[in-house]
Amino acid sequence: MLLFFMAASFLFPYNLSLQARKGVMLQFVTYNGFGNNLYIDNVVMGNRVNFDLAVTSFNNIQRDTTFLPGTNTYDVSPEITITNIGLYNGSESTKVFLRISEIGYMDSVTIPPLASGEISYAEFPVVTIPANQRITLTTYLSSTADSTEMNDTARQTSLFLTGASRNALLEEFTSSTSPSCGTNNLFLDTFINNNFNKISSIKYHVGFPPPGIDSMYLFDTVMVEERRAYYFSNSVPVSIINGRDRILLPYYVDSNLFIPYERGIEEGSPIELSVTSTQVAPDTIESVVNVNFLYPLLNNNLKLRVAAVERQVLYPNSIGASGDSVFYDVCRRMYPDANGYPLTGNTGSQQFVIRFHIDTLWKDTSIYTVAFIQSDVDRTVYNSAKSDTMIVNIQNVNIPMPKTAKPDFEYKYKPVRKLSTLSYSLALDDTVSYFNYENFEGLFLPKGWRINNIDGFLTYEKITGVNGVTLGGFSSVKMPFFDYANIGEKDTLFSVIFDSVSTYDTLTFDWAYAVYLSTFSDTLEVNISVDGGNTFTNIFRKGGYQLASANSTTLPFAPVNAQQWRTFRYSLSDVIPPDNSQNIIPGSFSLEQNYPNPFNPATTIGYRLPKNSFVSINIYDLTGRHMLTLVNENKPAGTHEISFNASSFSSGVYFYVLKAGDFTQARKLVFLK
Repeated sequence: MLLFFMAASFLFPYNLSLQARKGVMLQFVTYNGFGNNLYIDNVVMGNRVNFDLAVTSFNNIQRDTTFLPGTNTYDVSPEITITNIGLYNGSESTKVFLRISEIGYMDSVTIPPLASGEISYAEFPVVTIPANQRITLTTYLSSTADSTEMNDTARQTSLFLTGASRNALLEEFTSSTSPSCGTNNLFLDTFINNNFNKISSIKYHVGFPPPGIDSMYLFDTVMVEERRAYYFSNSVPVSIINGRDRILLPYYVDSNLFIPYERGIEEGSPIELSVTSTQVAPDTIESVVNVNFLYPLLNNNLKLRVAAVERQVLYPNSIGASGDSVFYDVCRRMYPDANGYPLTGNTGSQQFVIRFHIDTLWKDTSIYTVAFIQSDVDRTVYNSAKSDTMIVNIQNVNIPMPKTAKPDFEYKYKPVRKLSTLSYSLALDDTVSYFNYENFEGLFLPKGWRINNIDGFLTYEKITGVNGVTLGGFSSVKMPFFDYANIGEKDTLFSVIFDSVSTYDTLTFDWAYAVYLSTFSDTLEVNISVDGGNTFTNIFRKGGYQLASANSTTLPFAPVNAQQWRTFRYSLSDVIPPDNSQNIIPGSFSLEQNYPNPFNPATTIGYRLPKNSFVSINIYDLTGRHMLTLVNENKPAGTHEISFNASSFSSGVYFYVLKAGDFTQARKLVFLK
């Protein structure tokens, strides 16, 4: 009987509220003023119970499809985040289980007691995941003190495919007349030089800031302006890896360079790509580009783009505001133009032969060809390659560390082009569990969340090392206004639809922000929808000093203590009117989790009846011995509650069982004197 109670408790979902439940969605909307960084964390929808451990995320196994860099297996120590989202500190250790049935994997680890709001990483022994086989990861907790069962289990579907090795494409918008480029580029050039075997580098020289007389820009302004419009770039220096990841300033901070670079090459690619070049005449280079789609990439508007790049451009004298006379990896021309060659995305091989003229201004021994395949849907670069060239090493020059500086930007430029979202033909994801909170400790974007980034420039990103105050952890969401030179741009972060929210619940979230200068004011507004995202109501709008949670600074802001955070609280009764529960006829039978749980000495048990029924509710101990009958009579359809006082019982774990006609459901409760 006890096993039956436990199984029944696992199979039936937990309903959060006895009131009519609503689905609630949020919009976090930012308006960029090129000010300072904003952080958002710990979005909580509902009232926290006393003890509640939750499976928060799978951390190092991607959902959907991942390409391996030429390997047939993936060795990983699975890591899962567990969060105590309850109000009370835990007092006992908890077992965390992980099952991957397709490969016969089952293991468990024990995590220590967690304080309220604290997180713990459950790290499992190394598992070898085979390529080309879909797997489902299932993780669940075993804790007698846990109040809420719905968030104790999470599932994720993943597929690893054997792909090709990936080379990183690093594109930079720069200018010889930019002081900021002069400050930062030596560090970027040294980094590229040290990783030249895995980086394809292209530098686009632009015609600003004033006086904007950059001869490398004037050489092919049409090509440069097309690429600038493609990336909505109105500032320099701006560096992008694989079309998606921005390198933050300043470049002398090693992590600003290494993190996006390593992220750009650690995974494989669905496309093999190679380039070979031959100087077939004194003034002509022939480049042969071989493209092999290992897997289909349909409906992504793919382009093969080819660029002639000069490794080193030398001037006899220094030019521009930076005082430099040597420039590296300068894009001279793209073929046939900046739009590139269209690709179908079908599996199989294609070969492209491109011949181009060596201009008299180019140094032929320093020219190499860069090819890359890019989606015009979201700018993702799937792979890049370059032909051989004489490697010109960067001289190491000892210079003092510069002061942090914002990029030089152009006020008049206003991007208008929009991008749609990426689709991949083999994408898989059937994660089935999400919760009424998000602490951004897992993969970003969280399941069900999305971003509307109109200009395709910087937008919301996960940042590690900065965490809000409501729940523990190490991560949050950052809007990098400090580097976001497209003034006036609007970015929107949409939440998942939070289910089972009632009029008695409260929305909270943490934020942190500091003003850069009073003339650069950023704004955050938060809107809420109770009709699935059809209409929204504004509940929060602050900007500039009103938004600030910390003192102003001209350095890139990151909160360093709890005093630099603020927490917003909003009662959902303002948008969800109270319901008369007696007039609500449920659509199915259900037994609610008792509240509070654990309890001393009294608790409330709720249940729902879709029709008039004879109802019994009985209490049992762990051995299955009957202890007490709470209800044993006919009840009308509707939502009901019964109080249970356990003052005559011993502390421990008990089960309560509802029987209504043919329906039976059991749940556990914890009595602590």
